[in-house]
Amino acid sequence: MPKNLTKLRRLQKRQQQRQQRRASADGRQNSSPPRSLAPSRWHQRPADECALVERFDDFAPLRNALRSIGEERGDWAGIPMPLDGERLVVEPRYPNAEAFMRMGGDDAPPPGRRLAADAKHRNTFWSSHLRSDVVIVESGSSVTWGLVPGANHLRHDLRTLGCSEAWGIEQESNALATLSGLVKHRAMKQYLLTGMFLESSPRSGVTYLFRKLKPTVAIHTVKGEAKILCALCMHPIAYYAGSWAGAMCPTDDVIAHLMLMRADEAMFWKRCSQHPAWRPEAGV
Repeated sequence: MPKNLTKLRRLQKRQQQRQQRRASADGRQNSSPPRSLAPSRWHQRPADECALVERFDDFAPLRNALRSIGEERGDWAGIPMPLDGERLVVEPRYPNAEAFMRMGGDDAPPPGRRLAADAKHRNTFWSSHLRSDVVIVESGSSVTWGLVPGANHLRHDLRTLGCSEAWGIEQESNALATLSGLVKHRAMKQYLLTGMFLESSPRSGVTYLFRKLKPTVAIHTVKGEAKILCALCMHPIAYYAGSWAGAMCPTDDVIAHLMLMRADEAMFWKRCSQHPAWRPEAGV
């Protein structure tokens, strides 16, 4: 853990140096002070309470250190937390995104049979029976095929369980308090008890099933018959490959889906990966 924290501090220093060089080259000095964030509730707690939490949560010291660095830099979205053995997929526009993605593990599949140099991809389709993508490849005068296994639901769940080390109880409780001010009492009660709630868009008439740690399901009802349009998956900052987990705590991801849907529904669809209901990644 200290090794990852040292890397993050180095990245922060390099970013500041690049910004200073860029400002000097332009002949401009940035006179405005860096944007500061409101101090978190964590730093307002008594030291003995913080020590007690960190005693039972081995990842709390690193998580709190990242929070402090983020506050110093003015990163309103925070800093993704690298986890050993888990590959972070980071939004490309996030500062030092490539460096963050090199810190975690590699979920690349084991090496298989190599294709010939003249091999051409002919087609790919989903097999419900095999629960895999069937890939058709043409090489010379012969045609062959192979399988790319789909997401395994249980494997996703177990990896999500491991990635939960990136979140703290304080962050999730703050997100729940925020969500309670955004939805009605019934929806909040449903979310607390089931991890999901419904909300319909007054613009499109589409009903969205917002779910904790699963993609949002878009449902359209015609003549009393409900039809799943797709499952919408989006993690604003980053996510851990091969899991349902995002870099932000679960309810923060739900809030991001809800607020973007309310503000700009078309952009919400554009920013999300749209999984058909029959794909394992949809989590339906």
